[in-house]
Amino acid sequence: MSLRQDILDNDEIIDIECVGEDLSYLDFSGKTLENVVFKDVKLIGSDFSKATVRNVSFLSSDLSSALFDGAFFFNTIFSYSLFKGTSFINADIRRSMFEDINGLYAVFSSSLMKECEIKDSSFKDTDFTNVRSHKSFLSNVEFKGTSFFHTALNSFKMEKVTFLSSSFSENLKELKGVSLNLESAASILKNFDITLDLSL
Repeated sequence: MSLRQDILDNDEIIDIECVGEDLSYLDFSGKTLENVVFKDVKLIGSDFSKATVRNVSFLSSDLSSALFDGAFFFNTIFSYSLFKGTSFINADIRRSMFEDINGLYAVFSSSLMKECEIKDSSFKDTDFTNVRSHKSFLSNVEFKGTSFFHTALNSFKMEKVTFLSSSFSENLKELKGVSLNLESAASILKNFDITLDLSL
């Protein structure tokens, strides 16, 4: 039996390592995945909606247009992977890591990030609206053309984060109480055609 058929036939996918497979457009919705490694795997357009994902690693994989809407994540690693149009709407993401992610048109709106870390990643034209965070960390992350409406950024600990051409409310309430380094502050001011002059 093929791995694809095995996944289709079972509601629980446990203790497997998948390397170099093409599992694009496969339906994982509502399934439980535990102790699973996906490495160099194509998961383009695959549907993980409302899945339970525990101790799973997505390594060097293509997750373009994959759906993780309403999914629950615990101790999950996304590393060196492509998020092009990948959707995490209303996802519950806990103790998970996003590392070296290339995000384009990805959507995280209305998701919860609890004790998560996003590092060494780039997100362009992505949607981080209404994201709720608790003890999460952003490190060396570039946001460009990203929407942060109704996301309290002071709920993230941030280090070397930039926000070029990103969108906030008119009163910048998303930035209330945020502690920024000069690079981060300059990237926000640039959105308003304001340049920091550090020679003063």
